[in-house]
Amino acid sequence: MQNFQRWKDYQRKLQRKALGKRLFRQGFWFFPCLLLLGLATQFSKVDLSTGSLEKSADTSNVLMKKDLRGLIEDPEVLCNGPGGKIHLSYSGNSFSTKTTLDSSLQAYMSKKIHGSKSPLIGFIAMEPASGRILSLVDSKKMKGVKSVCLSSQFPAASIFKIVSAAAAIDRCNMSADTKLKYNGRKHTLYKNQLTDRTNRYTNSVSLKVSFAESINPAFGKLGIFCLKKDLLQKYAVRFGFNQPINFELPLQPSRTSVDDDPYHWAELACGFNRETMISPVHGAMMAAAILNDGKLVEPTIIEVITDNENNPVYSGNTRVIRQVLTPKSSREMKELMAATISRGTSRRAFRGFRRDRILKKLLIGGKTGSIKNKSDELLYDWFVGFCAEKAGTRKLALAVLVVHDKLLRARAQEYARLAMRHYFKKPSPRGIS
Repeated sequence: MQNFQRWKDYQRKLQRKALGKRLFRQGFWFFPCLLLLGLATQFSKVDLSTGSLEKSADTSNVLMKKDLRGLIEDPEVLCNGPGGKIHLSYSGNSFSTKTTLDSSLQAYMSKKIHGSKSPLIGFIAMEPASGRILSLVDSKKMKGVKSVCLSSQFPAASIFKIVSAAAAIDRCNMSADTKLKYNGRKHTLYKNQLTDRTNRYTNSVSLKVSFAESINPAFGKLGIFCLKKDLLQKYAVRFGFNQPINFELPLQPSRTSVDDDPYHWAELACGFNRETMISPVHGAMMAAAILNDGKLVEPTIIEVITDNENNPVYSGNTRVIRQVLTPKSSREMKELMAATISRGTSRRAFRGFRRDRILKKLLIGGKTGSIKNKSDELLYDWFVGFCAEKAGTRKLALAVLVVHDKLLRARAQEYARLAMRHYFKKPSPRGIS
């Protein structure tokens, strides 16, 4: 109702301005009218000389994020507008929209991704501190998905280990070097691997190595003996699961559930299930929180919307949703995610990064995840990560989902590496960190 009232006030302002011009042309512009209009201006907080809205204490925008979700029906139109601009029509009026997209990165990743024959690909890159979306690319070669990046119908798989590891560090007095024990193979999760036993076949590894190599039984035991139902549920919510995310585009909430079965705690903690669902946009937000000293930031893709007289009716801004982790815990998580690149599941995709003229200047971290669908026909392949200049201020958080069919094509982490190299190969024209 409040948004509707702001919109009505804005429409009255336009009508008053048009009436004023007609009266002036007809020669009926005299002092009493000026006095009345001046009083009306004071009550309505509209400056008729410039046509601009004054910034009142409660709001600076006519339109809010939730208003825009019904206006922009096709995200691809927004993301592919020339120069990052498109035109909208609303309530009989025309508006110009400028996005936050980096035109060079958007064009480069669009070309790389749209040339693939993989059934589905979603790519998101954002500025961690501001939440500004720098690239959003969807590739759909199968039916049933309206937008890959905005949909949460994809299993999170081992991406959820970010939540589990963060909870263990933040609340269970663990660090990257804390030792975990497990029996059996790394990527299975049998119930006999989840007992608190130790024998000559028991492996002892650090939390950092368990995360980097995505060792399921180590994280499964973490879920049963450390995190349990309460912390798994609490930190899932902290990271943004099971709640709407305020965004200009219609973004499906990511979802998970925790029951009272300890084996389910193990499945959830290591991502060994198909019930925990996440969108690529949310994945990028999680990676950004690790670089933001634990702050989860709202995403935004629209910089400004102006009317046909260039008056702003909407401006994107930075909003911190909540403090997910302490800064100290975030630093430990950076160490875990960096190990994924140097010695973990991404070491092949990032081979030679320390000798690469661009990548060697960056701190890079990430988490991979993969799981097949129930019919064993599709493979969901994830990379969620970040990079930051070692001697600069620029940072990038990103998430990539590739859905493979019978043929395994370019992996999610390969697209991530391409994006990092392209984005940091030249200085940012805006200098935004």
